[in-house]
Amino acid sequence: MQKPHISFWIVASLGLLWNLMGCMNYIVQTNPITVAQMPDVYQTIINGRPVWATGGFAIAVFGGAVGCLLLLLRRRVAVPVFMLSLAGVVLVVIHATMLIGIVPSSVLSVLVAGALLWYATIARRKNWLR
Repeated sequence: MQKPHISFWIVASLGLLWNLMGCMNYIVQTNPITVAQMPDVYQTIINGRPVWATGGFAIAVFGGAVGCLLLLLRRRVAVPVFMLSLAGVVLVVIHATMLIGIVPSSVLSVLVAGALLWYATIARRKNWLR
């Protein structure tokens, strides 16, 4: 096994922070007390979200966080976990696009999830992962 480049630790750490923010967002949006304090528009969107989109949201953010932790632990299994996370992001983006069209945050989410998967495959190829 090879020693990873410093960029490996930076990418994995920043990815973890990004996905932990997503986890916090998910927790806030699934708390009925917090949702009740939001503007009516947000309440309508959150309460009207179908189960498949909520599940995709959970898979996207928690899968991304677990994938980043696995990356930091230098585990090969991070690659399939990032694949699941990207699939979850795609579900969320499909739902968001159906509601309001394509928005920059959706594009950014797909780019980040795709970049983490891409970087994990590079790390696996360079033999940085066990």
